[in-house]
Amino acid sequence: MHSVKLAFGEHGYDLPLDIPGILPEVLLPSNPPALPDPHAGFLDAVHFPHGSAPLAEVARRAFTLPRSEGRLPSVAIVIADHTRPVPDRLLLPWIVQELGIPDECVTILVGTGTHRGSTPEELRKMLGAAAGRFRVLNHDCEAAGDLVLLGNSHCGGECWMNRHWVGADLRLATGFIEPHFYAGFSGGSKAVIPGIAGLETVRHFHRASLIAQPNATWARLADNPLQRLTREMTALCPPHFIVNVTLNRDKEITGVYAGDVTAAHDAGCAAALEEATIRVPRRYPVVVTTNSGYPLDQNFYQTVKGISAAARIVEPGGVILAASRCNMGLPEEGEFARILAEPCSDLDLHLAIQCAKTTRHDQWQVQTLLQCLEKARVILYSDLSEKDRALTRTSHTTDPAETLRQLAAAAGAPLPVAILPLGPLTVATVQE
Repeated sequence: MHSVKLAFGEHGYDLPLDIPGILPEVLLPSNPPALPDPHAGFLDAVHFPHGSAPLAEVARRAFTLPRSEGRLPSVAIVIADHTRPVPDRLLLPWIVQELGIPDECVTILVGTGTHRGSTPEELRKMLGAAAGRFRVLNHDCEAAGDLVLLGNSHCGGECWMNRHWVGADLRLATGFIEPHFYAGFSGGSKAVIPGIAGLETVRHFHRASLIAQPNATWARLADNPLQRLTREMTALCPPHFIVNVTLNRDKEITGVYAGDVTAAHDAGCAAALEEATIRVPRRYPVVVTTNSGYPLDQNFYQTVKGISAAARIVEPGGVILAASRCNMGLPEEGEFARILAEPCSDLDLHLAIQCAKTTRHDQWQVQTLLQCLEKARVILYSDLSEKDRALTRTSHTTDPAETLRQLAAAAGAPLPVAILPLGPLTVATVQE
């Protein structure tokens, strides 16, 4: 191999591997084949689900009350936002066909968490023809009139959820199961908490003491405090049924995991763990990473995930070279940029976050970035503006290959370089 294609935006970036002085090691997750017939795979999953009756039977039971009252049933389906590659353009029509109900019964809730809503153009790209078939609502975590208080977690957090979800006769969720830097894996109950939670709930879920827990990390499930908390809070008003998928490098469906929110998610996570985990014999002085390309690398906020993936295997005091397009900026919404812009050192900002009595919106992502910066220097290759680059607390490059040449020359000896072309889709683990 003379080069490797890094996932960068929609088209990728070709990084040469024949740079003098470097010893490159490309680390990629396995790449299972796509299901030969994804629709058949979906039907098999919803007819023979994990820990649940078949979807049609679950729906029949849920529709008993509205039909006895002489009204159409209401169905809420929560989906991920525009930063996730969930194939909802396929899943939503398949689900509704299985339910056997008119389109007007269905409300699609875009699980934005604390972020902005998906635009009409983004929704068309995400949902295809389904965008025009169903009522689609962007969740707003600060819209008090759209939130319902359902109770408290064992650790005292108020659980607020979207009222359209709480009031639906049938509640469903789709999702993509991939490694996640806090909750172990995405998908499952994360569609609900934090996807359609109120801001105070999300703040509690991402509080500094929880983010700092060592088990709140990549590919951990059973003993992960964030995964435990999302499942606990979601259980206050759970989905009746979920449809989650795993995807390969081309974002094709490789598996469908449907049924009970916990049982189906556990099954999908087991498959994702096998596909994503790579064991390496050492830490590396330089790690090249990405944010798995479009749609996840549209902003710097999400790019922290790719940086965190690289931090797992970088040597203390080493360098993380992150390629992430960030064409949508830091972004502007939320407090991410404002917290980054605080006029203090990385250490002082990290201490302030850890000691604060209240959790600021988006501080968790800053906290994770600062944890990574304590391990290594970060150099970012992106489309960020000069103004935004100045706020990232990282260094920057316009030529990743030249940066590697300079690092190799400074090393004065052959420089081992780990390369994660798919960034956070790869859980590289050092064999101790």
